[in-house]
Amino acid sequence: MVIKLVILGSGGTVPTLSRNLPAMAIQCDGLLFLFDCGEGTQLQLMRARLSMGKLECICISHLHGDHVTGLPGLLMTLGQIPRERPLLICGPPGITEYTEGTRRLLGFQYQYPVEMLETSGGVVYQEGPLRIEAAPAEHSCFTLAYALIEAERPGRFLIEEAERLGIPAGPLYGRLQSGQAVTLPDGRTVQPSAVMGPPRRGRKIVYATDTRPAERVIQFARGADVLIHDGMFDDDLKDQAQMKWHSTVVQAAQVARQAQAGRLLLTHLSSRYYADAPLAEQARQVFPATTVARDLMEIDVPMYK
Repeated sequence: MVIKLVILGSGGTVPTLSRNLPAMAIQCDGLLFLFDCGEGTQLQLMRARLSMGKLECICISHLHGDHVTGLPGLLMTLGQIPRERPLLICGPPGITEYTEGTRRLLGFQYQYPVEMLETSGGVVYQEGPLRIEAAPAEHSCFTLAYALIEAERPGRFLIEEAERLGIPAGPLYGRLQSGQAVTLPDGRTVQPSAVMGPPRRGRKIVYATDTRPAERVIQFARGADVLIHDGMFDDDLKDQAQMKWHSTVVQAAQVARQAQAGRLLLTHLSSRYYADAPLAEQARQVFPATTVARDLMEIDVPMYK
């Protein structure tokens, strides 16, 4: 499965000419998952050449305007695109009232099934090898962090071991790879474990914005391949970050290090910053595998071999 992240909006609070308001897409083969939906998100989806018709789920972190004002327009546009499968919209308590209230005031009807899910944490989506979990972050209003998690994959098929055991090439290989024991022509039974390597872990992407640095976010992000974390201020403004319930880039790097993440992507940057390099330099002193998000940046998340 190909998993690709696309940053649609890397700014916070107010948009700039170079940074849209918060939104991130994760493309998983033919499915598209959207996390937050700031103003202008549907235009960013077009610029990124992502098919809105493939949207499977929209996950809203919290009900501050910079994270949700793009949602009504996106839902109206989706009404112009033929679709039959339901669209799941999940978020904190209040997301249904916001979504339905704006729909009524704007006077439009859904042309497709919409499922609303309000949550305080736990599994919000499960389909095939993918699930999405939510957990509370630490912000001035109730806010959710999200993790998209891929299920563990079977280990590699050890063809040399299969040949050593005298298993004929062909359908028996496929049955073993699917987890079935097989009986050989000489009567011996071979279990899949005899010819399969250890299971390969699935990938994990965590989205945590807006939030102060928090132990519960560290635990939620444990072992993430990519952690997308609030980095609104540089470290000189840590007092302001604390007061406004955000993180500095150094604090985000500390969260990534403690969570043993593979990579940190800083997002939700204040409009005061025009250059990425000083922010990246501060964070990389703590966590070298740090990147400052830019709008329309794409990141492939490779499978474990």
